[in-house]
Amino acid sequence: MTETELITTQPINSIAADQSSPALACFGLSKKFKSIQALDNVSLTVPRGSIFGFLGPNGAGKSTLIRVVAGLIAADNGHFDILGKSSLKGHKVREGMSTLVDRADFYKNLSAYQNMKILGRITGHDSDEHINRLLDLLGLYDRRKDKVKTFSQGMKQRLGLAQSLLPDPKLLVLDEPTTGLDPQGMHEIRDFILKIAAEQNVTIFLSSHLLHEVELICSDIALIFNGKLAAQGSMQNIFREIDNVTIELEVEDSKTTLAFLEKNDLVSQVTPLANAISIEIHYNKIPELIRLMTAAKINIFSVSQRNRLENYFLSLMEEK
Repeated sequence: MTETELITTQPINSIAADQSSPALACFGLSKKFKSIQALDNVSLTVPRGSIFGFLGPNGAGKSTLIRVVAGLIAADNGHFDILGKSSLKGHKVREGMSTLVDRADFYKNLSAYQNMKILGRITGHDSDEHINRLLDLLGLYDRRKDKVKTFSQGMKQRLGLAQSLLPDPKLLVLDEPTTGLDPQGMHEIRDFILKIAAEQNVTIFLSSHLLHEVELICSDIALIFNGKLAAQGSMQNIFREIDNVTIELEVEDSKTTLAFLEKNDLVSQVTPLANAISIEIHYNKIPELIRLMTAAKINIFSVSQRNRLENYFLSLMEEK
């Protein structure tokens, strides 16, 4: 394999399985490399229509699971379903799925359009209209005739996303799509992932170790440590399990607000900041606190939560 591993398959015109079936479901996947248990009986469910964040530290097993699902390596045990089709029934399970693994790379002396055309011919999706529409979707249409060697790494990654969409997949699997990008490039890729999910009617399975990235765009998550799944569920339900979260309040009268908060039993810790007040509070108690502050005629300009996913992630790491 080259540095880029882009796996695409023919799209399916119709899915025989029930449309309510998950986009991806893994059942007891295990994989061992010599003495390293990369996956240990991993079972997870990716709902259709979701942007699903697969989280874990480096070496936790994220890429191993993706390579198993993509057919790059075989699991020792377990199986998986993609769009209602079982891996137990052969390679056609991957119809309707496209995968972008690792950093995007191309024929650098060819244009973006030419690179798309080559892969499009391989997969049978090389119409000019289709290619130009995808390049436009990823903000590359105006640069379609430029050689890829003139592209920034962020533009190359966007071109990789465009290529992964050539077969009109219903499930798009992305392995660390913002690795090696600067902050602007990371921001662009996040925005385009949201755009793809909204406009292409595709479920996105996204592996990452960047908690802030996942918290910004994902509706559902799963966390893996040392090859074992630690938690999974919707982002909203996951946050409801957190004992305390950190909230920053921007208010009109800091002195009055501090006095109010320090006497309030809902708040476990109060810290004045330069332009705000930081508090710790149970996630489910936030609406009640805001109602009480409003009743006390405290003018609130903003309420922002900080590091919710990071706090949850670190608490799970301590347990594991």
